[in-house]
Amino acid sequence: MGNSILGHRVTRREDPAMLTAGGTYVDDIVPDGALFVTFVRSTVAHATIAELDPSEALGSPGVVAVVTADDVDLPDLVPTPPVSPELPRPLLARGVVRFVGEPIAAVLSETRAQGVDAAELVIVDYDPLPPVVGARRALEDDAPLLFPATGSNLAMEIESRLPISFDDCEVVVTQRMRNQRLAAAPIEPRSSSAYWTDEGRLVQHISCQGAHPIRDEVAALYGLAPEDVRVVCPDVGGGFGAKSSPYAEGLLLGWLARHTGRPVRWMDTRTENMMAMGHGRAQDQVVTIGGSRDGTIERYRLEVVQDAGAYPTMGAVLPWMTRTMLTGVYDLSDVEFSARSVATTTTPTVAYRGAGRPEAAAAIERAVDLFATEIGMDPAEVRRRNLVPRDAFPYTTAMGTQYDVGDYEGALDRVLDAAGYADLRAEQAARRDAGNPRQLGIGLAVYVEITAFGGGSEYGSVQIRPDGSARVLTGSNPYGQGHHTAWAMLVSERLGIDIDQIEVVHGDTDIVPTGSITGGSRSVQIAGAAVDDAAVKVLDQARARASDLLEAAVDDIVLGTGALAGRFHVAGTPAISIGWEDI
Repeated sequence: MGNSILGHRVTRREDPAMLTAGGTYVDDIVPDGALFVTFVRSTVAHATIAELDPSEALGSPGVVAVVTADDVDLPDLVPTPPVSPELPRPLLARGVVRFVGEPIAAVLSETRAQGVDAAELVIVDYDPLPPVVGARRALEDDAPLLFPATGSNLAMEIESRLPISFDDCEVVVTQRMRNQRLAAAPIEPRSSSAYWTDEGRLVQHISCQGAHPIRDEVAALYGLAPEDVRVVCPDVGGGFGAKSSPYAEGLLLGWLARHTGRPVRWMDTRTENMMAMGHGRAQDQVVTIGGSRDGTIERYRLEVVQDAGAYPTMGAVLPWMTRTMLTGVYDLSDVEFSARSVATTTTPTVAYRGAGRPEAAAAIERAVDLFATEIGMDPAEVRRRNLVPRDAFPYTTAMGTQYDVGDYEGALDRVLDAAGYADLRAEQAARRDAGNPRQLGIGLAVYVEITAFGGGSEYGSVQIRPDGSARVLTGSNPYGQGHHTAWAMLVSERLGIDIDQIEVVHGDTDIVPTGSITGGSRSVQIAGAAVDDAAVKVLDQARARASDLLEAAVDDIVLGTGALAGRFHVAGTPAISIGWEDI
C-alpha cells in the first residue's frame, strides 16, 4: 500500500472555497421576487390564545400577508409509533401555545426588516395555563396536561424486562442525575426557501442533513408524488442531528408560496434558533449500582425519564438508544432498564450528537465512579476489573447489542500511560494532604460507540467523463464532515485518478436518485461503502474495455501505480498503456 492515498495526510478539498469565496448557503440563494417570512412566536410557555389580531401588521409597509392557523389547510404533524399519535403538532399554533418560541403566525413581507417590524404589531392576547417544567413533574398526578384529551403527558414507555434485585450486593449506590437539556446552536441557523414551478412542482432549498427524506416528508404533507418535489441542500453550516427534520416552519413554506403566488424564504435569527430549533439530551436519570468490595460490579439499573418537549417526536424515542448502549464497555449480565418519555411545555427535543448513546455512557461512567468512591478503590482499577475481556469478542451485551471486536483494557492502559495517571494521582493526594487551596480533579471515562445503527442503504455512483475525470454522486449530505474529500479519496484509491480530478455531487433530489440522513456516524460505513463499490464496478468495466483496446485477455489487464497511476496495461508490459480518457 505504499502508493495508497488512504492513511496519509490529504488537504481537505472543501476548505479553499470556504476560506476564500465562502460557501453557498440557503440564504445566499434568493429566488426572483421572493417574499421574506417572519414568524410571530409565543412569548409564554403554556396558554390559550384569547385574541389574535394581525390587522395592524397587515397595514405595515411591505407586508403582503399575515397567515394564522385558521388560514392553513394542511394536516397536523402526527408522531409515528412508538410515540403516541395523540400528540399532534399544528404547523402554526391553533388555540393553544405549548412552548416559548412556538410559531403562531407568519408575516410575509418584501424585506426581512419589514417582516421583523410587522411581527411586533401582531396582537396576541394570552390566557395563561400552568406550565409543566421538568420531566418528573410531567408524571405527577396533579401535573397540568398539554393534551387534556389523552389524560396523560406520557408519550412513550419502555418497561423493564429484566427486574433485578440488589439484596445480595455488599455495596449499593443510588443517585439521581440530569443529563441536561442543551441547544444544538449551529453556526448557520435553520433556513429554507420554496417556490412552485409552472409545471406544478414544489422546489425547496433547505439547510438539512438529508435532502431525500425531507423531500418525502414534504411530498406526503402536500399529497404530492415524490417526483413532484425537488429538494436542494447546498452547503450547510452545521447540523449536529438537529437539522434532520424540516420543522413546522420549513414545512409551511410551500403552502405560503402557493398562498401568495410568489417564492418565499425564511431564516431563523439566533434568538429564534435557540428557542425553537430542537434541543438535545434532557434526560433525568436514576442509577443504581451494586457489587462487592473487591471492585466487582454485579448489578446495574438505569431508570430514565426523557423530556420530549411540547410536541414529542424524535426526542421521545432516544431512550431506546440509551438502552442499546446501557452497559457500555463493562461485562455486566444482571442489568435493568426502564424509561418514560413525557411532554413538557418546553422546546421539543430531537437527535443531537449521538442521540441517546452519550446519555448511556454518562450514566454508566458516573455510576462506576460512585461505586469506586463508596468502596475506596481507584476508579481506574474498578474499570479494569469489570471491562469486557479481549478474548470475549464477539460479545453480546445483556441488552442484545453485539460488539464485534475490542481491547478495552489495552485502550485504558494506553490512555492512563499517555496522561501520566499515576503521577496525577500522586499530585492530587499531595495537594489534599497539604490543604492546598487549588485542588486537582481527575476525570476518567471509557466508552464504546455504536455506528450506522440499523444498517440501511445509501446511494453512490461513479461516472468517468471523456477527459478522464470522475463525477461521484452520493446520497449523503455533508455539513462539515469532509465527505467530498473522503469520497474522492476512495475513488482515487480504486481508480488511480488524481483526487483533484474527482467531483463529488450531493444534496439535489433531481440529480441524485435516492439518499438518506447523514447522522448516526453512518456515512463512511454505508455511503462511503456505496461509493467504493461503484468504483470497483467501474474498474471492472474499464478493464473489459481496455482488454479490447490492448488486444489482451481481461485477466491480463492491470491498473498501474506510481508513475503509471490511472493507466491500464498488460501485466508485465507497462511500456504500452492507455488512460481513462482513452477508455
